[in-house]
Amino acid sequence: METLLKDIRYAIRGLRKRPGFTFVAIITLALGIGANTAIFSVVNAVLLKPLAFKDPNRLVIVWEDAAFAGFPRNTPAPANYFDWKSQNRSFEDMAATASTSFNLIGDGEPERVAAHQVSANFFPLLGVQPLLGRTFLPEEDRYGGNKVALLSYQLWQTRYGGAADVVNRNIQLNGEKWTVVGVMPAGFQFMDKEVRLWVPLALDQEEQANRGGHYLNVVARLKPDVSVAQAQADMSALMANMAHDHPDQMFEGKLGAVVLSLREQLVGESRRPLLVLLVAVAFVLLIACANLAGLLLARAVSRRREIALRVALGASRLRVVRQLLTESLLLATAGGLLGAILAWWSFGFLQRLIPETLSVSTNLHLDFKVLLFAFLISLTTGVVFGLVPSLQSAKVDLNETLKQSSSRATPTGRLRSGMIVFEVALSIVLLVGAGLLIQTLFHLFNQYSEI
Repeated sequence: METLLKDIRYAIRGLRKRPGFTFVAIITLALGIGANTAIFSVVNAVLLKPLAFKDPNRLVIVWEDAAFAGFPRNTPAPANYFDWKSQNRSFEDMAATASTSFNLIGDGEPERVAAHQVSANFFPLLGVQPLLGRTFLPEEDRYGGNKVALLSYQLWQTRYGGAADVVNRNIQLNGEKWTVVGVMPAGFQFMDKEVRLWVPLALDQEEQANRGGHYLNVVARLKPDVSVAQAQADMSALMANMAHDHPDQMFEGKLGAVVLSLREQLVGESRRPLLVLLVAVAFVLLIACANLAGLLLARAVSRRREIALRVALGASRLRVVRQLLTESLLLATAGGLLGAILAWWSFGFLQRLIPETLSVSTNLHLDFKVLLFAFLISLTTGVVFGLVPSLQSAKVDLNETLKQSSSRATPTGRLRSGMIVFEVALSIVLLVGAGLLIQTLFHLFNQYSEI
């Protein structure tokens, strides 16, 4: 331990004596590690982190497949939803929502508030509890039932100042009196980020039998041992039976059903660009590491006489390698810390990469997984890209080095040439990857524009 502390102190003194080299090395690493940490934070938040629902891997979205009419993922009709709910064999439960809006008056200026009508089992199916109050009762999800509403955390704060007595308060929606029964948590979001109010779906009998209006969103929870593929097969068979019973309203069997995992639905087309971007910044890190290795090797060459003197005075080659490796690890650690700071600073911009369907419930921050990722990158960088120059520099010819005769080609020179070739190859691959990423983003932009 004492020897290690001496190596660290010696390395710090050596780096302080060469501030230009130290600054360039740390900045080079910080940019590479920071970019990887930042993009990994986005990938972790969007693709890896569990959704904020109970057993989210069992949640799916069910669409109507009207590809024959140009709508491969169409909103279901109410009558189809009720048939699905009563006849399927794959789901524990199914819930429905519909988009709407209200004119909210009182307690401030009148405003138009985006809302969702939801079936009473919607929140229990997701496994979400309100921050205040309760969710809807089954009897409230009936036509003519009590007019009750749930507020979003944002609406509660901005409109009612976070008042604790908002529950059971009457509010005016479209000129009618509604009673607030609860407030949802700050991070709750389902599909639409603009929704700030929830009311019961409460369809009448005529609307429950409607197969012509397609406006519901349907979420379901798979039974424990049922896969998405099995649920898809079940729904396809069910749609075939429904087409037999209602041929005119089911477009003579052309109307199908699509079952998607909730994660796939929320992430959408963002998965591929994010993964491509992660690979691209990985190449940036490799180039930064290659630059660091070149800097360390050039510095070691300039210190060959110093290293030769230390070996001549009795220092083992292992001790020399350990000393040089300690310097590279210090540089990598400093670069990792600065890179984490740069990643944190960039979160405000990178938040835009998160799909709108997750933008409210997903916030970028340096959690334990992200910090561990940055630490492992820093450690790997210091060991892998500092070890080769250290081993190469420790192989000194004492007589030649002490005489300062180094005019002929050396293995060190060949190693530096190899690193240059390596950097050029990585740069070409990075440029190709960047081109593919731009092309992917361009296609996605065109798709969203068409929608």
